[in-house]
Amino acid sequence: MSLSWYALYTRPRFEKKVAVRLEEAGYEVWLPMQTVVRQWSDRKKKVEVPLFNSYVFIHAEQKDLYHAVQTDGVARTVHFNGAPAVIRDEQIDVIRKILIGPDAFDIRERSYARGDVVRVMQGPLKGSQGRWINWRGKKRVCLELEQLHHVILVEVPAAYVEKIGPREV
Repeated sequence: MSLSWYALYTRPRFEKKVAVRLEEAGYEVWLPMQTVVRQWSDRKKKVEVPLFNSYVFIHAEQKDLYHAVQTDGVARTVHFNGAPAVIRDEQIDVIRKILIGPDAFDIRERSYARGDVVRVMQGPLKGSQGRWINWRGKKRVCLELEQLHHVILVEVPAAYVEKIGPREV
């Protein structure tokens, strides 16, 4: 039995419903959520929203994807080079670590330029590579998930990161 992570593309704003329906069908499902503050005319409120709009991750065998796509609210399986895109376990782990949230740390060193390639050397995101974005009293590292073509911005302590190359043009 070879289980892999796959991304399913859902109808807009159906991520939570699809995740529940797939779990009820017996699949292992992961829907990464983030808390954001939404402004209404009379108040602000914290709400949980999907990290990736219209995406739900499923841990299954490739042969089970046909049945998963039949679930109400699922539009299709995300494909890469004509086959269902397998999301590596390492990428799922990076997203989970990002959602836990790294510690804050003041930055004093200023030897990075926008676009420099960096690697996280310690902490929960150890081993991750990304691009330097900017200084804001903390450092932001941009990690791109290859199959999903999404960019996630995270703040990482300066002591945790080293430059491994200049920006790519």
